[in-house]
Parts: sequence; structure tokens; C-alpha cells
Amino acid sequence: MKQKHLFPILVMLAMLGCQSGYPGSMDDPQPQVKVVEVGSLNGTVEVADGIYDLEAFVRGTDGALLTIAAGDRKSATTLSSSVWKRALLRGIEVKGGKVAIEASALGTDASFTLQTAYLRQVSNRRTLITGGDMSMLSQVENNGGTFADADGKTGDCFELCAKGGMNLARLRLYNDPGNPANEPSNRFFAGIQDQDNILALAKRAKAAGMLIELTFHYSDFWTNGGEQYKPAAWRDFSLEQLKEAMYTYTRDFLIRMRDQGTAPEYVSLGNEIQSGILFGTTDANGVPTDSVNGYCSDMFNLASLLQQGAKAVREVCPDAKIIIHLTTSESITIDNFKWFFSAMSNANLDYDIIGASYYPFYGHKTIEQMIADAESLVKIYNKDFIFMEVGFAWNTTLEDGSIGQIADNKPYTDMTPEAQRQFMLDLAEQIAAGSEHLLGFIYWDPVYIAAPNCGWAAGEKNVTGNSTLFDFSGKMLPAWDAFRYNQ
Repeated sequence: MKQKHLFPILVMLAMLGCQSGYPGSMDDPQPQVKVVEVGSLNGTVEVADGIYDLEAFVRGTDGALLTIAAGDRKSATTLSSSVWKRALLRGIEVKGGKVAIEASALGTDASFTLQTAYLRQVSNRRTLITGGDMSMLSQVENNGGTFADADGKTGDCFELCAKGGMNLARLRLYNDPGNPANEPSNRFFAGIQDQDNILALAKRAKAAGMLIELTFHYSDFWTNGGEQYKPAAWRDFSLEQLKEAMYTYTRDFLIRMRDQGTAPEYVSLGNEIQSGILFGTTDANGVPTDSVNGYCSDMFNLASLLQQGAKAVREVCPDAKIIIHLTTSESITIDNFKWFFSAMSNANLDYDIIGASYYPFYGHKTIEQMIADAESLVKIYNKDFIFMEVGFAWNTTLEDGSIGQIADNKPYTDMTPEAQRQFMLDLAEQIAAGSEHLLGFIYWDPVYIAAPNCGWAAGEKNVTGNSTLFDFSGKMLPAWDAFRYNQ
């Protein structure tokens, strides 16, 4: 039975960063907040209407998952028997002067002990982004791939993901993929990640209740790091023509998105652009041989190209937040991020969010190290931060026994479904415990399971089948707990 508790309200001074609307905006802090001590994590608390964050210090059965729910919000914390851990549930909306709080430790004979808990009033709700890249879904579905929940019940992939806690779909757009007349476009699948396909996926995402993150690759093929292929139609353009193409192409597609009722909440200008965009051809060292390009050797040129994309976003989708997305690896560290974003600041590039890819396999960094880097960038550049791509292998090999793109999870040692689950739970927990300007994560690639003709390119093999969020048969993996319990 739920018991009612009425506690005195204390007024204190605090400086809190706050969010308005969806994540990605930074408002002035509110100096006065209300704090209500909560004596139990199971009961009804009477408190003035408003928005609150719940903070509790708990310990319990080692490895058990403590879930807390209040209003329409949920969070999860992995318990320890030896350490008091801080559990957070943000963005609780109180209406009618009371809110019910429910907490439980999941697992056989699992239990927890509460030390202290408080409801702290905040100005606006913070919603953790728990997203996934859905861009290649049509290729899987077109080739017979199916998806099911943890019990094996099949269903529409978007609906399954939304029910599983995914609240944002990332969609990546290519200019002219699958065109047999142009290389490397001819190495990709026709009709996948082109304008019509992304528009169709956007409709499904919105119908499932998801936000949309739209990534412009500004290429006919995969782009990342040193591979930033200039679209075939833009190969002979001058710098001014490239600027105009960036603006017009971005504007025209955003108009199509807006006019069908699927305007994106987030827009990324390029994909992993730490070396720049629009290289054209490159030499053996990956340096563009085209005289006109967006290579990072001239950061003002690069910023001028990106600014044209930003201009289009502001005009067509003024409420959307603009992301600049880089990757991390052993050779691409926070110092590279500082160099890049300092140059963008010097060039007055208009953007809102720093995005970073995080795969332990590539950077060999722990979650704690990545969070520390993210917080540092937030403070230096006064921008929000999102983990644009996150990936963790749940099996040592692909379905055929060969090694996948993610060959290990160093510095993490295990490659099992439970290890993937724990990694994602820890990541979500530590993002939520960080500053309000850590927005969340987008998983890559959650849905590109091993179906026929589903390689990374036409005629190639699928190298991501052991790092999806569905197993080889298309059934949801335990890692969905990180989405399900962080809403």
C-alpha cells in the first residue's frame, strides 16, 4: 500500500543550469529552488506543482538494478553493497499537489537501502536522449529481416524500439546513393538513404512518437574521418558554388521534411568531420588532391561551407539544434576537439551542440573518461554535448564466426549481451548524473542485423551484426534496459 507523506519545504539558493523544450537549449539559471526531503522511495509525496529532480543515495545487492519511477519518468542505477551511490530521476512533473514514487531492485532476492532522498525543484524538464540510428532499416526489411521483442513477438521495428524506450531516431542522408554511373555511389544500395527513403523513415519515426536527428553526409557514399567523398554532381564546383550547393541542398531537403510534418529537432552538418568535408579525390595520405575542398588545412574555408548549411537550418527549421559531429579514437583525443572547435569559434560558426562518436574499441576510453572530456568541452565552448554514435559488441564474432568491425570492447573485457547491457546502463546513468548539458546518446547501428544483401556496401559483408541491439535472429537484447529505464 502506498503511504502519503507531507514534508516541510525548504527554500535555498542554488545555481542550476536548466533546459527548455527538448534537450539542446541553455537558459539562464534560476536562483531559488525548493527542496523536499523524501523519506521513502515508495509512496506518495505531497508537494507544490512544478518540475522536480529526484536525488537519492542508495546501496544494495551488488549488480542489481535499482529502478525509480515517478510521473512519466524512469531511471536506473546499478547498486553496490559497499558504496552509497547517487541515483537521479530528472524532470518529474507534479500536478495536483502530489506525486507517486516507486522504486524496486530488480533481480532474485535483490534489495536496497535508502540513506537520503530529495525532490529539488527545477525550471524545466530534462529528457535524456536515448536514440538509435535507423538509417539502414529499409535495407534489412527489403531483404527479409524481421524484428521481435525479448519474448520473440515480432512487430514493426520503429514501434518495438519506441516501446523499448528509444525516443529519437537518427536518419542519415546521402546525395545520390546507388547511382551506377558514379564511383563510389555505385558501391552503395539504390533507394537507401536517399531523399525519398529518409522521408519515409521520418514518417515512421514521428508516428512512433520519436524525435528526429537528421545527418547530412554531403556525399553519395559513406563519410567518416578521412573519407569525405564530394558528391559527383559537385565535383567541378568552385568554392562559391560549393557554398551555394551546401545552402540550397540543405534548404530544399529540410523544406520537404518540414512540409510533410517531420521537421527534425536536431540537424548534423556532416558525419565525423574532424578532418573536414567535401574532399573530392585524395592522395595516399588521405589529403585531398582537388584544389577546391573543405579539408581541415583551411579551417576558415571549412567553417564557411558549414555556415551555409547552418544558414539553411535556421531559415527552414528555426527550432532545430545544429550539431557538429567528430569522432574519438586513440589518435583523435580531446586536444583534437579543442583545436577543431576553437577554430570554429574563431570563424564564428553558428551551431548548438558538440557531437562525438564513442566506441570503446576505437578510443580505448572508459565511460568516466569520456564524460570528463564532454564536461570539459561544455565548459570551454558553452555548448551542449551529445554522444552521436555509441557502439559495443555483444558477441566475439559475427554470425558466420568471423571478426566484426568491433573486434573487442577494450578497456572493457567482456563481449556478451550482459556486458553490453551493463555498459549501456552505466553510460546512461553517468550521462544523467552529469551536467544538464550532457543530452544523451544515439546508438549505432542498433538495427543492421545479418540479413541477406545487408553488407556495409553492395556486395560486401555485414560487419556490425555483433554490435546491434537485436541478436542474430532479430530479437531484442538485454541492453534495451538502458533505454527502457531511462525515460
